Amino acid sequence: MRTSQTLNLELSEKRGELATVTATLNKAAADGNDPAAEDIGKADTLTREIRALEVRYRAAILTEEQEDAEARAEGDIDPETRELMALETRATISAYVAAAMETRAVNGAELEYNQALKLGADKFPLSLLAPPEQRQTTDAEIQTTPRRWLDRLFAETAASALGITMESVAAGVMSYPLTTAGAGFAMKERQAAIGDAAWTIGTTEAKPKRGGVRLRFTMEDTARVPGLESALERDLRAAMTEGVDRAIFLGADGGAANTADITGLQTAAITEITLTQANKVKADKVLEAFAGFIDGLYATGFGDLNVVTSVGAWRLWATTIANAAAENQTLAEFLRAGGLSYRAREGIDVATAAGDFGAYVGLGRGITGAGVAAVWDAGTLVRDPYSEAAQGTIALTLNYLWDFQLPRPANFRRLKFVA
Repeated sequence: MRTSQTLNLELSEKRGELATVTATLNKAAADGNDPAAEDIGKADTLTREIRALEVRYRAAILTEEQEDAEARAEGDIDPETRELMALETRATISAYVAAAMETRAVNGAELEYNQALKLGADKFPLSLLAPPEQRQTTDAEIQTTPRRWLDRLFAETAASALGITMESVAAGVMSYPLTTAGAGFAMKERQAAIGDAAWTIGTTEAKPKRGGVRLRFTMEDTARVPGLESALERDLRAAMTEGVDRAIFLGADGGAANTADITGLQTAAITEITLTQANKVKADKVLEAFAGFIDGLYATGFGDLNVVTSVGAWRLWATTIANAAAENQTLAEFLRAGGLSYRAREGIDVATAAGDFGAYVGLGRGITGAGVAAVWDAGTLVRDPYSEAAQGTIALTLNYLWDFQLPRPANFRRLKFVA
């Protein structure tokens, strides 16, 4: 591993430690407590260490760039670098995306590449996202090369945080069996017979439904903007991932035949608790609504609730004072103090008017497999330079075969604002 890579890993570790300490200091300040002297000292030490590492990292980058330039000029590439370059050529972004969607570690060439970089099997090497190196070979060749490419920002996926199981499945219709009724406990006197229990089994089927994203670009575009096609592929994959996650919450219409429709949590047959416009700003009423999700079976306390709120609900509770006459505690702080935690997801609802949805909740006990996003293909990227070759146009199409089903809807709830 190169010096710059080692220093970069060390920098990442130190920044993670500093973020943890900073969160502790911020919490102490928010609670009105004096921060611990040990935490302050640790934050100061980490800050100095990070600054020193950044200086060493920049120096290492400059040194290695010079060494690389000299090696290229002499045609001298050491065996280790040559092997790493070969692995980088074999490794593909799509394999990493497939592994991430299937919540598994990478294998094959991607695993070898991670091992060469001393990364875990569940990590993604950012070097694959960089456009190929461009350098000037003669004085006459002048080009503009982007130093850093800012990809389009998508909403953070939240279905897995809710408790949805993402899994890769084999070809065919998938059947998810569920025991809906079974044996019941009974006490009997001596030699008294225990009666047979009535049991029932239900099944939920998932069938492959196609979703996709597509775009086109010209040969002139790729010649004018280095790294364009790689950036567009990344955009396709990010759009696909976000779109699937959004469909799990909101559903998706696949057309008039209804063979590709996805029924999301917004319209699924799950229990719904409501909050009136008057009660949505009352701390005790909001907490009471979430307490209504505790049933002692699927959730035995707030710790069993996986809550994803709308942006509108998050903003409302973060800016509403719970009891202005007594203290300046926000409604969100009141909920956290009561043991409730949650996160916001863009795209659910930005307002809290009657009819808007405030939150979706996964009840944690037995939730694995209760909501399933079955994936038949992790994503098939088709590059078509032929259909419109006369116009010099290239089409990229990313297809995704999947389905979303709720074998046990009782593990999921939603909160809705009403008049």
